[in-house]
Amino acid sequence: MDRYKKSDILLALATVFLLFWALGERGLWTSEGRWAEVTREMLITRDFFHPTINGAPYFDKPLLTYWIIALISPLTRGLNEWTIRIPSAISGLLAIWATVSIGRRLWSDRVGKTAGWILLSTYGFLFWARTGTADMENLAAITLALAWYWSRRDRPKFSTFLVFYLIAFVGSLTKGLTALVVPILVVLPDVFTGGRWKKVLRPSHLLAVVLAGSIYLIPFVYASITRGGYQENGLAMVFHENIQRYIHPFDHRGPFYCYLYYIPILFLPWTPLFLAACTGTVRKWKKLDSNTRWLIEAFLIVFLFFSVSGSRRSYYILPILPLCALWTAVFLEKDIAIRHWGIRIQVGVLTALVLLEVMSPLIWPVLEKCTGFVPPNGLRIATLLSGLAVPGSLVISLWRTDRVSAILGTNRPVAPLVASMLVIMGILFCWQTETLGTYRTERPFALELKHKFAGTCPENVAFFHKVSTNVIFYLDFPRPVRLLPDQDAVRRFIEDRSVTRVLISRRRYLPKLASVLPASMLERPDLTEDIYPWEKTSKKLVAWDLEKAY
Repeated sequence: MDRYKKSDILLALATVFLLFWALGERGLWTSEGRWAEVTREMLITRDFFHPTINGAPYFDKPLLTYWIIALISPLTRGLNEWTIRIPSAISGLLAIWATVSIGRRLWSDRVGKTAGWILLSTYGFLFWARTGTADMENLAAITLALAWYWSRRDRPKFSTFLVFYLIAFVGSLTKGLTALVVPILVVLPDVFTGGRWKKVLRPSHLLAVVLAGSIYLIPFVYASITRGGYQENGLAMVFHENIQRYIHPFDHRGPFYCYLYYIPILFLPWTPLFLAACTGTVRKWKKLDSNTRWLIEAFLIVFLFFSVSGSRRSYYILPILPLCALWTAVFLEKDIAIRHWGIRIQVGVLTALVLLEVMSPLIWPVLEKCTGFVPPNGLRIATLLSGLAVPGSLVISLWRTDRVSAILGTNRPVAPLVASMLVIMGILFCWQTETLGTYRTERPFALELKHKFAGTCPENVAFFHKVSTNVIFYLDFPRPVRLLPDQDAVRRFIEDRSVTRVLISRRRYLPKLASVLPASMLERPDLTEDIYPWEKTSKKLVAWDLEKAY
């Protein structure tokens, strides 16, 4: 019992460390700006039911994630990168707990712990748990709903149904209806086993759905009846972003087979063992217990659900990662033959990675010559130390395998691998990734722009063609800036010479500005976002002080 408690505490502490360490050090990255700016404008307007970006309606995502960020902001002394990413990190913590709970209940405590450690040291999980979007909230809600189902499966009461649907519907208020649809689809194979469906078809079940669904609808209904001049309807956007995008996608059209390579990438560095588990399933399908059969069926359902959709992106399939971790953990426990050669392949991959890291001082100059990429000193040091630390942790783990296995609560043969992977992923996300943040140039550009034009009214700052949400978040204006959709709007903006005017554009739009701005201005902007040799220039920002130019 003491070991069980210690391993639980260790897993919790390791999860907190890997998810929260240096969480707010990096500048906002792509879509994070949407969550940041929507929340910032909610706090300015005190309107938490009509999301906007630069004053324009933006109901593409439900409201709950924005509310959570807003509630956290007083605790973090303002709205910043740390605040925006905390909900994802907390969701990651809950997802680990739910995964361990499922493994412990369906198989054993050791399976649950092994699955938890594997999930925690998975690239896709760590990346999105440290990113300020709603994708990890979606994963956590689905995994929590499944954990609740299995904890109460044999007690089909009103409270059981209600909590299940509350988890699913509340999760749907973060990203979309997948948090509702996926758990229902995944539990259906078990519901239809042994006549269990008869206990589910009860009035109390219907009442729970209606009650939880009503709670889901409240924010949308309130937003609709109080919208005034607001131009978007939240429920219409739910249909547009979930159902219409699923059936008739208008963007994100990945190939139908894309998840066949997205899942192995997201599940790195454990992909070899997962593929070994898949092989073991084919070999021993008839001998699998009912719980393991359900797990494989659940995996296939999630895979097919997202593959059938016409809109596909790597992060859509994130909810499958806990199932991959559980599947791998189960086969590490049960299929001895598969486990042996799977671990050998995994050790081979680990060895190759360590060799690359140890040889990195020789590789960096070659990489720099071929691509122009110059690694920061922190990355050089971290990469080399990772290559040196992993063999050390592996040797210690092999020397005291029983002790390490007891501390981690995992299967004995996999304990050294878990310890080594934690070292690699810990250094990657808590050190190496953070040093690369020095090459994120949008935040320095925005802060320099804010300093250079301090005191300028937001109405006198304009973006050509498209607004950068990250930049307007860092500018932190109390009112929206102007958006100039075409060259005629730029001409009118230039002709207003009574005030200081600032024009901002992506480099990709400079050819369109050639007809309204002198060539000398296009070639020499007053402020430019840094460009490194290995980067594409089209997305980089430039700005002009039009008062000085005219």
